[in-house]
Amino acid sequence: EIRSEQRRFVEFKAPGIADRQPVKEPLATGLKSVDSMIPIGRGQRELIIGDRKTGKTAIALDTIINQKNTGVICVYVAIGQKESTVAEVVATLKKHGAMEHTVIVSSSAAQSAAMQYIAPYTGAAIAEYFMYEKNGHTLCVYDDLSKHAIAYRELSLLLRRPPGREAFPGDIFYLHSRLLERSVKLSDKLGGGSMTALPIVETLEGQVSAYIPTNINSITDGQIYLQRDLFLAGVRPAINVGISVSRVGGAAQVQAMKKVAPKLRLDLASFRELQDFARLGTDLDEAAQKQLDRGYRMVEVLKQKQFSPMSIGQEVISILAGSSGAMDDIHVGRANHFLDEFMMWLRLEAPEYVE
Repeated sequence: EIRSEQRRFVEFKAPGIADRQPVKEPLATGLKSVDSMIPIGRGQRELIIGDRKTGKTAIALDTIINQKNTGVICVYVAIGQKESTVAEVVATLKKHGAMEHTVIVSSSAAQSAAMQYIAPYTGAAIAEYFMYEKNGHTLCVYDDLSKHAIAYRELSLLLRRPPGREAFPGDIFYLHSRLLERSVKLSDKLGGGSMTALPIVETLEGQVSAYIPTNINSITDGQIYLQRDLFLAGVRPAINVGISVSRVGGAAQVQAMKKVAPKLRLDLASFRELQDFARLGTDLDEAAQKQLDRGYRMVEVLKQKQFSPMSIGQEVISILAGSSGAMDDIHVGRANHFLDEFMMWLRLEAPEYVE
C-alpha cells in the first residue's frame, strides 16, 4: 500500500503561454549520437519511434541512468507491457543505481483497458508534483503510446463512440496532445521547474506515416527514429540521422558540443551519399575516398554500448577525435578500442577535460 500526504488530479490543465519559457537547458542522455545531433532540452518532448526490438526502451533507460546525481526525478510509465519486461527494467535500473531517482508506474497487459488508459496521466501527475511543489526538474518516459491508443480505442468502442480512421475514436489526437502539452519549462515566476517527455511509439514495418505515429509526431518537438536495418548491421543505437530531428536544436547544447556537432551532421549526410555511389561501383577520386573512410570511422565513433552513458566532456572529445581526422590512420575496426584507451589516458593525465 502506498501512503501519501498529498493528492493531485490525474488530469491537470497544461500551463499557458505566459507560464512557459523557451527550452534552453540541456538534458544530457549520455549517448553521443543523441547529444550531438538530436539534443534534448529540459521541458522538451522528444518522440522515440521505431519498429519493435530496435532499442527504443534502451535509449530511454540510458537517459534515466544518466540523470544520476543531476537532481532530475525520472518517471517511467509502462503501458500494456508484460510484467516480466517491467521487472527487467526495474532490475536494470537497480543495477545501475538509478532507482534512487526513479518512479515506476506500471499498467501491465493483464490489467484492464481503463487502467492502461489512465497510466500515462498518473505518471505526468507524479512528475508535476516535483515540478510545481518542489520546483524540480523531471523526466517522463511513456512506454509506449501505441498501446495507450489501443487501450483507449477499446474503451471508446465499448462506450459505443463512433469509430473513425483505423477504428480509433475522433478525439484520439486530443488524448495524446493533452498529455504531452503538460511537459513544460516553467517560467521563473512559477519556480522554473521542468518536465521533459520521452514518448515511445512502435511502428509496424517502418511505417512512420501511420495514424498514431503521425499524430504524436506533430505534437512533439522532434523525433529519434530507430531503423531496423541499422540495428541488424550492428550500428547501436540504431538512429537514422537523416529523418531524426530536434526542433530545439543548439539551444539545448553546451558551447563545446555546439562547436563540434554541426560538422558531424554534414559529414554523415555526405558520407551516406558517397556510400550509395560506392555501392554502384563508381570510381571515387582521392578526396571522396578519404571522406568515405572518415565516414566509416565516424559511424564507429557514434556506436555505444548499452547502459554506459558518457559525460559531455567524453562525448565532445570522441566526436572531435573522429571529425578532425586524428583517427584517419587507425583501422576502422579498432576505432572504438582506440577511443577507450585514449579516454583512460585522459582520465590519468588531464581529468579536467573529461569531466
